[in-house]
Amino acid sequence: MTRCSSEINYPIEGMGWNPPNPLRCELESERLIVRGYTMDDAQALFDAITESREGHLLPWMVWCKENHHTLESSMKYVCDQMLAMQNPATFNNVGTGIFCKRTGRFIGGSGVHDVRRDTASCETGYWIRKSEIGHGYAREACARTISWALAPQDRGGLGLRRVRIYCSASNTHSKRLIEQLGIREEVHQRDDYYIETIGLTDRLGWGVLSDEWDCEKHCAITPA
Repeated sequence: MTRCSSEINYPIEGMGWNPPNPLRCELESERLIVRGYTMDDAQALFDAITESREGHLLPWMVWCKENHHTLESSMKYVCDQMLAMQNPATFNNVGTGIFCKRTGRFIGGSGVHDVRRDTASCETGYWIRKSEIGHGYAREACARTISWALAPQDRGGLGLRRVRIYCSASNTHSKRLIEQLGIREEVHQRDDYYIETIGLTDRLGWGVLSDEWDCEKHCAITPA
């Protein structure tokens, strides 16, 4: 998001960031485990999306409109994420699962997306199944994922310099969550985000640099 056409059509090496090899995601926070998917997670993922699609994930999470209507579709998604983890040479996008540390229950998803090697940066996002909202899990998982992205590679992180988060201005719950993270609001693009059933909305964007984030405490060093 928010890239000019010349950056997309004429990419440059820039900082030449490369992911760690091997690439793993096995993260822990106070209440959660955030980790790469395994094939054993497909049924739980399918059930969570089926439970949450109408009136919760939609209209915001457009990926679930056409996908995850069968268990086989969720199995394919899980397989794709596993393959993304296994090939650092082409690593650009990977989804991760959020699980309750105490019960092992599948709670939702996160991950890193649109990884840009020229600027050593990525986008992140999150979703929580309908039956688990209201407990602060999305904020906790998002903060832990930011720490994974920004931590040095010799400390188990991806070694990126910057993380971006976007949402529609009409998505008040997501907007409030990001504000609670205390990171800097950087983007306000008017009528730049079309949401089905809602129409044109403003695109909001936030960003945090590695020297602005405490990867041990999973919080902004100086909240914006």
